[in-house]
Amino acid sequence: MDMVTLLMITASSTLFNSKRLQAQVGDNMAKGDPLLIVENLKAYYPSKKGLVKAVDDVSLAVREGECVGILGESGSGKTSMALTILGLFERVAKFAAGASNDPELRTAFAKGFKGEADKPGVKGSIVFRGQEMVGLPAEDLVKIRGKQLSLIPQGLGHALNPQHSIGHQTAEPMEIHDEEVRLIEMKKKVLEYLGIVQLADAGLRFVMDPGSFSGGESQRILIAMALISGPYMVIADEPTSALDVTMQRQILNVLRMIKEEFGVSLLLISHDAGVIAELADIVAVMYCGKIVESGPAVQMFHDPKHPYTKGLMSSFPTIAMMQMKAGKKPRLRGIPGDPPDLADIPPGCSFHPRCQYAEDICRTVVPSKDEIETDHFIRCHRWQEISEE
Repeated sequence: MDMVTLLMITASSTLFNSKRLQAQVGDNMAKGDPLLIVENLKAYYPSKKGLVKAVDDVSLAVREGECVGILGESGSGKTSMALTILGLFERVAKFAAGASNDPELRTAFAKGFKGEADKPGVKGSIVFRGQEMVGLPAEDLVKIRGKQLSLIPQGLGHALNPQHSIGHQTAEPMEIHDEEVRLIEMKKKVLEYLGIVQLADAGLRFVMDPGSFSGGESQRILIAMALISGPYMVIADEPTSALDVTMQRQILNVLRMIKEEFGVSLLLISHDAGVIAELADIVAVMYCGKIVESGPAVQMFHDPKHPYTKGLMSSFPTIAMMQMKAGKKPRLRGIPGDPPDLADIPPGCSFHPRCQYAEDICRTVVPSKDEIETDHFIRCHRWQEISEE
């Protein structure tokens, strides 16, 4: 069969059978079972400024078919947490710190934790589908990453290789994880998944290079790459950044379809509270490497307790958030100041320099993690004293 005939046949396959994709995911998991459990996770790396505490004592869980949204400003540690879950943190941290050109930093990376609290490396527990990921050999991580656990990366301009066609790149997860797949089957599946994410004219354009596609189309291609091997869970890192409002809506609709029709779990990372409000069942707010508040999305948007969460919610008065507030009139306000450098985190509560409610205890004592309602956790000394606004 020649290429033209193949394209004509497979272009019609974009009306996909959702049951087939559902069979690829969740086959061994009961609905609602914990798929990912992160406990007391720390991910530090050395830099010329000092030790960067990118992820600092984070705990969360993602259940099958659930979307957990990680919300926070840029530099709060959201992407670092995603990379740590995927087993890529150390590799990216070395690059970010410039360790390849600095012998002292290379030595610091090599030392690791060794049982001490403030040493570079990863410490804690990441259990995915019952398997501990921390300390797992690289060859075992490769078998999981891209097949069972996928990433939609941040930064459209750097995520696709300009020297290869988008069809070739979409097929890469299959080539890595399924050595026996035939070329014709691979091409057929690539076109099917490009159809799933509603890439226009996929049957004709899959041989083109990434430079021929818009930002929104590139994002659809990345989503197809993340889905094609049938993962149980997808981490979406800022999937709507750098896109116009219309394209953001289309990408969110694709992600909603993935979650609701296929039952794929999502860990959705964004600095935009409106994006999180659209999809998340659970919301975790991150600041200076810590989750400062987490809980069911309706509770978090309707009645946030932490001063930082309150500030974020009042900074993004989107229609979806207004609906979640159940008739409350949102007040548009900003958060004063800037987030601190993760290599120089303030003592006590890291948010205290920007918090209007801060007192002496906030400046000296790190808040403990308290459960204020069922599945609603907070790190704040004064949350009970702060009146509702």
